[in-house]
Amino acid sequence: MERTILVTGSTDGIGKATARTLAGQGHRVLLHGRDRQKGQRVLAELEAATGSDRLSLFVADLAVQDRVRGLAREIGEACDRLDVLVNNAGVFMPEQEILPGGIETTFAVNYLAQFLLTHELLPLFERSTGARIVNVASIAHRSVRSIDWENLPDFPDYDAYDAYAVSKLGVVAFTARLARTLEGTGVTANCLHPGVIDTKLLRAYMGGRGGAPPEQGAEVEVHLAVSPETGAMNGGYFEESRWTRPSSLALDAGVQERFWEMGSSLTGAVRWADPKAYPR
Repeated sequence: MERTILVTGSTDGIGKATARTLAGQGHRVLLHGRDRQKGQRVLAELEAATGSDRLSLFVADLAVQDRVRGLAREIGEACDRLDVLVNNAGVFMPEQEILPGGIETTFAVNYLAQFLLTHELLPLFERSTGARIVNVASIAHRSVRSIDWENLPDFPDYDAYDAYAVSKLGVVAFTARLARTLEGTGVTANCLHPGVIDTKLLRAYMGGRGGAPPEQGAEVEVHLAVSPETGAMNGGYFEESRWTRPSSLALDAGVQERFWEMGSSLTGAVRWADPKAYPR
């Protein structure tokens, strides 16, 4: 069955490999990137490689919330439904960078953009049958032993790895909370650690090449996005080729609620504040 699938951050790395596999399977794939020229090159490359005429490109900087909203509007104008959202885009910032509004870039892109984009696309999920939300997290979330909530969202006491790990903890906690919100709607939400993969993000952290090829990480994303056996799972965390328990901190209901409230407050995503507005 052909699905309409948005893969964020799909002009490079794991996202690009995921988009290529999904397009090769015959799905309608919506590519996303920050740079239009690069995106057009990748679009042409994937069309030639897969023979697909069902690829489209959308451009938006996910660090800027107005552009996240704009991306959702453009997709809503181009598509009558969305069957799968793969929130793949992510960053690792070796140096602290504060965005207008006082939000640190890692937290803005890795957590808040996922929260906001998912929220804005809810009407498109409602029009699908069995829609899936797939959030890319990281095993790094396990390194967070406690959360200094006073350090969020601007991270005045900045450590690059800690900021990344906390943002990914937020993704796992958000996914679990989102899954409960979506129960009974036909929409599922799960998250994953794609493995230690050779990407720009890993090189920004390690300073050199390392890790498995992007295609290996893409296998995990594709599995959660379209595999029949993962369709019934809701609120799960996938790591090391299996469903497993995330950290105890990510499973803490209070932590989940705190990240949820922070996401709502910092993005102005109000739909979730009204239970009547959840997709049915």
